Amino acid sequence: MPPLFWILARNKFLWIVYILMPILLSAIIYSIFADALPRKLPVGVVDMDKSTLSQELIYDMQVSPTFLLKQHYNSIAEAKKDLSDGNIYALAVIPYGLQRGVKMGVEQKVAFYYNTQFILIGKALDNAFLQIMTILNAKIQTGNNLVKTKNMNMALGQSVPILPHINPLFNSKSSYAQFLVTLILPCMWQILVALGLLNLLKYPLRDSLDLWARFSFNLFVFTFWGMAMVFFFSILGYPLVGNVTFLFLGFLMLGICVSGIVLTLQGAYQNATKSIGLIAAYTAPSLAFAGVTYPQSAMDNFAIFWSNILPISYFMKFYFQQANYGGNILDGLKILSQMLPFLLFIPLGFLFYKLKGKI
Repeated sequence: MPPLFWILARNKFLWIVYILMPILLSAIIYSIFADALPRKLPVGVVDMDKSTLSQELIYDMQVSPTFLLKQHYNSIAEAKKDLSDGNIYALAVIPYGLQRGVKMGVEQKVAFYYNTQFILIGKALDNAFLQIMTILNAKIQTGNNLVKTKNMNMALGQSVPILPHINPLFNSKSSYAQFLVTLILPCMWQILVALGLLNLLKYPLRDSLDLWARFSFNLFVFTFWGMAMVFFFSILGYPLVGNVTFLFLGFLMLGICVSGIVLTLQGAYQNATKSIGLIAAYTAPSLAFAGVTYPQSAMDNFAIFWSNILPISYFMKFYFQQANYGGNILDGLKILSQMLPFLLFIPLGFLFYKLKGKI
């Protein structure tokens, strides 16, 4: 029965999992979100008014960093195919009589269609267009008030009587990179933990000591990569205001929980193919159910259940509590304590190996 060093020497795929994949996946994910904010998203416009006001609105869209005005259309029907095919992400429809209606004081509606299947892109487009319309409304109202008051400050004050002073406490630059990379990489990390341990366990074991040696070695490797991930986030300028040593404990806890689940499945089936299928089905939804991109407060009962049975959900809560908010250690320990039930998988997996006579 092969010892640990023999497995490491013969199994080239393990070295890919241990060294190449953490670096490669991190580089790919970061390169995707390197721009931090979605910019120059292709959009179209249907201008039925052909007025000075409609041209001003189109100009505001052109100078917005979010929009790339790709195409002018004569009708919504003409633009529908491009919107469906993804050639444009959104379509602004300026109605006939817009300028005349505004001058007469009649409420006008400018339609903005976008594809909500692209959640983050849709939100960026919606926010950018809302900002453009808000500024345009303020300019129109200021012009009307200026005719009456002959005083710019008074006209502006009547147009925008309350100016919001909004101070974001986290992710002040609204960076999608900071929001998503700090979630995606830990989700990938847990899958690599599972993949590494499963590749070690598929070889026959000599005794229980050999089992714990493989378990511990895999955990050591990926705890190192977990802390490397934290320092990578720090280099990128992401918040790291909490206790770094305490974050090490969080990665160790998550690694033990995931490894325990792998140990139980492989111990029960003794078949790497079946085990990897179940592990993939279990961990794949982590990105959606970790409680970050899809908050638990908005989940239905099934989604909440799936979120609660994923160790990554508790880890992400712990990570944000420490790295972003600098929470105290006691509160962090309370979050980590919610992961304690997952530790029961370790003796359960060990029991399966004993019952099947594998150790």
